[in-house]
Amino acid sequence: MKKIIYFIIFVMMLSFLTACGTRQTTGEDTDIPVEQVEQKLMIGVGRDFYDGPASPTYLHGSTNAWESLTYLNDQLEPVPQLAESWIVSEDGKTWRFNLRQDVLFHDGNPFNAEVAAYNLERLINHPRKGNTRLTYGDITDIKAADEYILEITHAVPMPEFPRMLAYHESAMFSLEAFDENNDIVAPIGTGPFVFNEYIKDLSIILVKNESYWGDAPILDEVTFTFISDPNTRLAALQSGEVDVLSDVGAVMPEQASIIEGDDDLILKTKLVGTTHYMFFNKNNLFKDNNLSLAVSYALNRQLLVDSLLEGYGIPGKSVITPVATQWLNKNAAPVYDMDKAKKLADEALQGETAEIKLLLQASISSRWPYKAIAEIMQHQLSELNLIADIEMVDAGEWTKRLQEGNYDITIAPFTLMTGEPNVFFSSHMFSEGNLNKSRSYGYNNPEVDQLIAKAAVERNDERRREMYLELQEIAAEEGPVVPIYHDVTLYAVNKKVRNFELDVNFKPHLAVVEIK
Repeated sequence: MKKIIYFIIFVMMLSFLTACGTRQTTGEDTDIPVEQVEQKLMIGVGRDFYDGPASPTYLHGSTNAWESLTYLNDQLEPVPQLAESWIVSEDGKTWRFNLRQDVLFHDGNPFNAEVAAYNLERLINHPRKGNTRLTYGDITDIKAADEYILEITHAVPMPEFPRMLAYHESAMFSLEAFDENNDIVAPIGTGPFVFNEYIKDLSIILVKNESYWGDAPILDEVTFTFISDPNTRLAALQSGEVDVLSDVGAVMPEQASIIEGDDDLILKTKLVGTTHYMFFNKNNLFKDNNLSLAVSYALNRQLLVDSLLEGYGIPGKSVITPVATQWLNKNAAPVYDMDKAKKLADEALQGETAEIKLLLQASISSRWPYKAIAEIMQHQLSELNLIADIEMVDAGEWTKRLQEGNYDITIAPFTLMTGEPNVFFSSHMFSEGNLNKSRSYGYNNPEVDQLIAKAAVERNDERRREMYLELQEIAAEEGPVVPIYHDVTLYAVNKKVRNFELDVNFKPHLAVVEIK
C-alpha cells in the first residue's frame, strides 16, 4: 500500500515540476495570442503631430489617418496608394490616374475622382503651400474623366508629377471634412486609423478603421504622446509609459547605448530623406560668397558625426540626400580644409573681426544635438575671426527672426518628401522660392532660376539628371544652404511590439503592427 502512495506522490511531483518548467520557458514560445493581448499602442514623439484646421492636413502623416494618391518607396520611387496606376499623354502634359474603387472615407463616403479633384484644387490653392506652381507645375485643368479616373493637365510637361503627388502633396479627405473656408473641421481620411481625440499639447488618440480597404489593422487604438524633453522621452519608454519612441529626432545619439543595454528594448535605425543644413542670410555679412564658403570649409563634418552623433549620420554629401541615388552628385560634397577657410575669410574680412548671430530653434534642438553642433561651429569660426553669438529661441520667434532677416546663420532640417530635387531647389534657390523669401536668404541668380525651371519640365531623364547635378555644383559654390549631415534616424520599441518600422519619410506603417 505504501509503495502505491509513494508512486502517486512521485507522479504528482513530476507533473508539478514539468508544469513549472513549461512556465519558465522564454522567447517566442511564450507569446500570448494576439486576441488575448490588449492591442493599444502608446508612441512617444518629440513634436506635436497636430497641425490644426487651417493647415493642409490637420494631422501629420505619421498618424496614418489620411493617405495620398502615390507613395514613395525606400528608393524614393512612386508606387500606387489611392491611385492604382497612371499614364501620361504623348505630349507629356496630361496625366491620367486610375483610382482604387474599393475605398471609403472614415465617414462612409466613397473615394472617387470627383473628391480627389476637389482635394487637389484645395491643396494647390492653400495659403500655407507657398508657390505651388513650382511643386505641382502649371496646372491648367483638373477633372474627373470618369468616376474613378482623375485627369490633370499642365501647360507644359511635368515628367515627375507622380512623385510630386506623394505624401502631403495629395492628402485625401472626405468632402465632409471641410468648412466653407476649406479648413479641416475633422481629418476624415481613408487611412487604417481614425482620428478620435486631440488633447491639447499632449496627445492624439486614433482608433482602428474597421472598414479599411487594405489589410485590416491589428491594433485597436494608437496614441501619439508629445514629449518635448529627450530625457523624459527615454524615461517614458524605460518605464513602460510608452511602447515606442518614433519619428526623426525621437532618440538622441547619446541615448543609443542606454537603449541597447536594456533587455526590454530594441534600438532601430533608418536612413531617411532628411538632411541637416546651415542656412545663410546673404543680405548682410554673408553677401560675400567667400565668407559662406569659408564657414563650410571650416566645418569638420566627419568629426562631428563620429563624436556628437556617435556615428549615427552621414557627413554632408550634397544638398540632395544620398537616399536619392538617382540624383546625387558625389562631386558636390563639401570638404574640410581649415587653411582654405582661413584664407577665404581673411580676404573677405580683410583681417578684421566680425560678430555673427547663430540662431537656433529650441523645439528642433530638443530632437537633435543642434546646440552642441553650434558650439563646435562657434569654436571653429573663431579661427576665422568670426565671433558667433548662439541664440536659442522658440519656434515663433525663430520664424519671425528669419522673416525679418535678423540672423546670420541658422541650422534646420529639410526632408526631400517628394524624392525629386525640384522641391529642394525651387524652395531654397529659386529667386521667388517660398523658403528663400520667408527665411530672407537673399539668394538671386537668374541663370539658376532658368535651370530650375528647365529641369522641372525636361522629359529626357538623363538631361534632367545632368541639370540637377549642375545645380548641386552651383549650390556647393554659392548656395545659401550648406549640408552638415544626412539623418540616420534612431527609434526604439519595447520587445512586445512587433513589425514597427519607419519608412524613408519616417512614417510608421501602423496597420501591420501588433503587440505580443
